[in-house]
Amino acid sequence: MSIIELLASNPQREYPLSEIADELELDHGTCANIIKTLASHGYVQQSAPRRGYKFGYMFYKLTGTAVVNEDLTKIAREDVASLGRVTNESAILSIIKNDKRIVLFHTTPDRELIVRTNIDKSVYSANTGRVILANYTPDHLEKFIIRNGLPAESEWPAIYEGDNPDLEFRRRLNKIRKEGYEIDFNSNGIVGLAAPLWRGGHVAGSVGVYLPSSRLANEQEILDLVLATAASINRKLELTDRI
Repeated sequence: MSIIELLASNPQREYPLSEIADELELDHGTCANIIKTLASHGYVQQSAPRRGYKFGYMFYKLTGTAVVNEDLTKIAREDVASLGRVTNESAILSIIKNDKRIVLFHTTPDRELIVRTNIDKSVYSANTGRVILANYTPDHLEKFIIRNGLPAESEWPAIYEGDNPDLEFRRRLNKIRKEGYEIDFNSNGIVGLAAPLWRGGHVAGSVGVYLPSSRLANEQEILDLVLATAASINRKLELTDRI
């Protein structure tokens, strides 16, 4: 509880492990074990390896600080559920919170072979995170990059195919922003199709579908369904904000 109270005193700050232990007069090994347990349950997180610790997504999920996200889930849930039923694949509603891609709602297809995704995941490694990041304002994007650095090769292998990962990273984000969607085939045989959601002129989240690439018989058909779902949610968000 002392660790939680310390992190709560400045939720956006990242506290080094040594500072937490010294501040609370805890043995460093004991402190590390407690933080490891908290992190495994989503209550504490690191924005990158060897960085400090701060509040995790579970605090925002369990408390009233996520009212806007609850509102988004309420508005989008029916459309995302419909997308999951029509495709019979894993459909998800996502946001970026604390520099992580967080799943607010997901569907489970009625199949033996299904794609599961972590509730929280690197923004760079999930295309439902990339489509949000691609639509950040330039200032917002630069601050995100400063905090998190460039994607690791394991998070976004495609940007390391050339000689300049930074340039390729920005080129691909710009391509996603212009096209209004992303389709990503990863090395595990999974394909993800995602589109951004908008609220008040700002990107608010994303909707996407994940499925084994072996089942992708008609790429355009699935993409059209994702884009139609995003458009429907966007209309509802606009109407809600007018009321």
